[in-house]
Amino acid sequence: MNELKLDNLKIDVSSAENDVALVAIDGEITFDNAAQLRDSIDKICDKGICNIVIDLKDLKYMSSAGLGVLVHGLKNTRNKGGDLRVVNLNGKMKRVFVITQFTHHFKVYDTLEQAIASFAKTE
Repeated sequence: MNELKLDNLKIDVSSAENDVALVAIDGEITFDNAAQLRDSIDKICDKGICNIVIDLKDLKYMSSAGLGVLVHGLKNTRNKGGDLRVVNLNGKMKRVFVITQFTHHFKVYDTLEQAIASFAKTE
């Protein structure tokens, strides 16, 4: 779909199967650039694609502002009938998700394939 590159953050948005948007993060999410990630998630959902996977494989650092953006994205997608799922958390981010109890609210996957497949419609 598109790519946004800032000094210390690259946001790559692409399409995946099951009507899923994939948002790959490379770099650091800080107070200074968290709004760009929020805007990217909002634009995707505004286009009617509200099933989003956030891939954090190449994430180097995330501040509390970045965590707030994930919560905003989760609320926004769910309010529009979709969901936001997270994949490829490193060890430090897994601990943050457990401590903040994000694991009770976000569906977290180990592989991109699992995260995308989780949106498959069952009939």
